[in-house]
Amino acid sequence: MKFILLSSVAVCSFTFGQYIPSRIVPAKDGLHAEFIRFEKERPVFQGSPVLFDEVSQKLSLANGRKMASEKDQLGYETHRFQQLINNIPVEYGMMAVQTLDGKIAGESGSWIIKVPKNLDKSAKISESIALQNALAFVGAESYKWQNKEEESFLKKESDNPQATFAPKGEIVYYSDPADENINNLKLAYKFDIYAEKPVSRQYVFVDARDGKVLGVDAIIHEANSPGTAVTAYSGTRSITADSYNGSYRLRETGRNGGTAVQTFNLQKGTNYSSAVDFTDADNSWNNVNSNKDQYATDAHWGAEMTVDYLYTKFGRKSIDNNHFAIKSYVHYSTNYFNAFWDGSRMTYGDGSSSTNGGKPLTALDVCGHEIAHGMTSKTANLAYQRESGALNEGFSDIFGNSIERWARPQQASWKLGEDFSYVIRDMANPNAYGQPDTYLGTYWKATTTSGCASPTQSNDYCGVHTNSGVLNFWYYLLVTGGSGTNDKSFAYNVTGIGLDKAAAIAYRTLTTYLSSSSTYQNARTYSLQAAADLYGAGSNEVTQVANAWNAVGVGGGTSAAGKTAVTDALLYTISPNPATDKFTVSFEGKAGSGSSGIGEPDR
Repeated sequence: MKFILLSSVAVCSFTFGQYIPSRIVPAKDGLHAEFIRFEKERPVFQGSPVLFDEVSQKLSLANGRKMASEKDQLGYETHRFQQLINNIPVEYGMMAVQTLDGKIAGESGSWIIKVPKNLDKSAKISESIALQNALAFVGAESYKWQNKEEESFLKKESDNPQATFAPKGEIVYYSDPADENINNLKLAYKFDIYAEKPVSRQYVFVDARDGKVLGVDAIIHEANSPGTAVTAYSGTRSITADSYNGSYRLRETGRNGGTAVQTFNLQKGTNYSSAVDFTDADNSWNNVNSNKDQYATDAHWGAEMTVDYLYTKFGRKSIDNNHFAIKSYVHYSTNYFNAFWDGSRMTYGDGSSSTNGGKPLTALDVCGHEIAHGMTSKTANLAYQRESGALNEGFSDIFGNSIERWARPQQASWKLGEDFSYVIRDMANPNAYGQPDTYLGTYWKATTTSGCASPTQSNDYCGVHTNSGVLNFWYYLLVTGGSGTNDKSFAYNVTGIGLDKAAAIAYRTLTTYLSSSSTYQNARTYSLQAAADLYGAGSNEVTQVANAWNAVGVGGGTSAAGKTAVTDALLYTISPNPATDKFTVSFEGKAGSGSSGIGEPDR
């Protein structure tokens, strides 16, 4: 494969020398390798991603805007960059750079090398026209910025007198995240549109040339029917509240060294500005009443347990690793069977009398699920449609379930929704609730159709709540083990590695390696690397991660039941020969269900 470094790449005036990646996973034509790893000789981190040109065998600096960085418990730092072309950000163009002791250990993500010709550099239509088209596309009855009380609330909440819900157009280069070859990269306006009635929040991308809506990316990530937590659901639990004006309220300011956890009462309204505190006279919260206020302590305890789990297991200080305040709003609207993370806060409906007997959706695994969406937005930022959206939902299920098993193991199950009398998913048996347990298998929802990101959500963004079953079942098998034959007639046998190890691998995969447009294949590649980072390249943990992916049809064979499957490696080692200027390529991990290498299947 030949990479041509075009004008989008800021090639530095010096070279890094002959730093050759030890492992590479090539990308589609036109993109940089989606994964590279330096094992022995590592280039010094210069504050930007590096690009490897296989022709010149040299590295160069890429032109990117730094988004965030964080350090993990292994001493690695992950720096995330957004690609710039013509000094304009590329939506979904993200590279995660993993460094150790100031040197680059590896990179993962999606980065355009072959820039399409004749890209626009400036908009042909005005921002106001583009916004009109975006609003017509969303078609809401009312919007947050039209509500003066909500505008005042936002200014107060953010401590910024200039804050507003009113959308401001940002110029970006946009391509549908499913366009693997970036054939249709276009200059676009990006608007953050928060609708109040009916509620929705999404980025809307409008072609800056002709005003056509190109796509959307949902910011509100719904539970699609939630599940589990405190007083009402989890018995008597210890919570932390603060003393205020002679009573107590559901607010905590300094959990785990500085994270605020706050829970508010929307009083069956939809305006956050109208929310009030839940209060109690003696800090013994037994608020069982006709308003169902006892469910507020479920939300509060669930948020506390989520924050505690991330800190205890991974040393993470809230969702952004910097004490992001976790705010929960209970009693949203009436007869509302849902819960969602809107990019800034948690919101819980009180359930539906016809669906689940009107039980509020403040269950523990729902709390964990929704807050995990916030962590995803601060790390991998997985686009909410098709496979990346299914991964987004699946990782939220993974952490929602893991938090429940950690905080109240005596009540834990692999089902979601059992606490409020409406099971919606079963990670141990996805098929039971219309989800696939095999990639492209039974119940898989096609992701090739157009309109995957419709504001009506009628197609579930091409199956984000359906196709997540594959990741859920992978995780279940990784934790508990299991054997059987999948929908591709592949006989599998997985030995479970337990909850803590499986969760650590999932967490590292999400927060260190995945990026906006990642697919199931990427998740396999990166989880194998995450397992190797944590437990060693030849470890049983790496073997079982591969076995679990084979079991759910991401890689692995399609052999008849009972036959030995063969998994060909995609990760390969490059050994340069300075004398001949040629490379020797050797593949790893050719074994099947017992593979111990960090192997990947052919595409």
